Amino acid sequence: MRLASFALVALAAGSAAAEAPVPHALETWDNAARTSLPIWLMAWLGFLVLTFLASLFFVKAHVAARIALAGFVVSHALVIAIEQGELLPLSKGLVSVTHAIGWTPALVAMLRELGRSERRTRYGWWCRQMLFVLVVALIFDYRDAGMYLYYRLTGHPAL
Repeated sequence: MRLASFALVALAAGSAAAEAPVPHALETWDNAARTSLPIWLMAWLGFLVLTFLASLFFVKAHVAARIALAGFVVSHALVIAIEQGELLPLSKGLVSVTHAIGWTPALVAMLRELGRSERRTRYGWWCRQMLFVLVVALIFDYRDAGMYLYYRLTGHPAL
């Protein structure tokens, strides 16, 4: 009787695990996923892109702006290379890894620049906006990158 109960519980647990949704960080990141984002998230991504691109106004005079722009370019170049290479399926977590690689130096640069830039200048305003964007984005990117790397190393989705 115990063996039959154990088998039924194991079978039910196995079928529930098979039907469990894919963890967020392992979801595919393709055009369908990008176009199905909620409007508020598309607005946030637009704000993020505009903030990164605004660094173009400051790259001549400020190293931190060059680092932010370089991080943006590096993260996007990595995503394009991964998509074109087709060695790994592009997932949300893998995109987060590219953001962590490209944007962490920008975060450090913005933290260092915070005390050096005057608040009332355009550059000072942009530095604070860039810092806000990086902190908010990287909170989620570090989480998803960690989940993705945990899965790649262990073969088990993170909780």
